[in-house]
Amino acid sequence: MDWLKLRYEVLLISVARSILKGRNVARSKHVSRRDNNTMWSMAEQLESIEKNMLSKYENV
Repeated sequence: MDWLKLRYEVLLISVARSILKGRNVARSKHVSRRDNNTMWSMAEQLESIEKNMLSKYENV
């Protein structure tokens, strides 16, 4: 059961990461460059969290 819960949580984090990276639009009229960079940074942080969760925090 814990394995399934872990995979589900990682899936949700992956979806959030995909949304943030998908918002990375060059010269968008609706998203400032600073916000764009912040979203990209958040996506990278979520990717790191995903990897840590899948390795069960053995590499931290």
